Amino acid sequence: MSDKVYIDGTYSFSHPTWHDEDAPWKASEIYKILDDNHLTPRRIVDIGCGAGGVLASLVDSFPPPRPLAVGFDISPDAINMARSREKPGLSFRCGDFLEGNESDFDLSLCVDVFEHVDDYLGFLRKLRLRARMHVFHIPLDMYVSGLLRRGHLGMRREYGHIHYFDRFTAIETLKYTNYRIVDARYTHIAEDLLDVHPERKNLRRMIGNAGRRCLRSLLNEDWSNQILGGSSLLVLAAQN
Repeated sequence: MSDKVYIDGTYSFSHPTWHDEDAPWKASEIYKILDDNHLTPRRIVDIGCGAGGVLASLVDSFPPPRPLAVGFDISPDAINMARSREKPGLSFRCGDFLEGNESDFDLSLCVDVFEHVDDYLGFLRKLRLRARMHVFHIPLDMYVSGLLRRGHLGMRREYGHIHYFDRFTAIETLKYTNYRIVDARYTHIAEDLLDVHPERKNLRRMIGNAGRRCLRSLLNEDWSNQILGGSSLLVLAAQN
């Protein structure tokens, strides 16, 4: 899937909200990892910000004086939605952040983004130099039950994922592109978002989540995710 689908309205047609309904949950997970590591950034950039909900919610999570923040996305549709959230200290721009030369950021956000990028290694190498700290939220599409039913191919068709990771390949990818891992943790997206959006509940999802909780208690979190999936990886990283 090329970048064209994000620019010409194809992705907007399939996903008109740009997953904005999940933004407060994602922002709360990001705030937790920053707070746990005693980080209070002054300037934040969000690459691939979509409709802007994650960045706007994250900025509002900080006590005053809140950080200055800017979001970038290549989709005009997404940025048109995001601009409704603009206020002093929070702005959104349509374009490729890495084509510019801005670099004086304390923190970059890359939330469910680089799995969509053709040259993801080049993307990560360029991004590393643009901020002192980085937060990545990475879908974990590689797990046994998903591979058996080719679920990762569904992620390509529906969401445009062209690269697939598990916890270990995601972390090794960041290390390979010269990031230093400060903190990494699972986000239980399959479970938590059913609590946030109870209308999404159905028998299949409820059984899947029960299985994940059972495997975590019997084995450990890594094995649960390697077998049944249902999580993403949240990583706090620094320039190496």
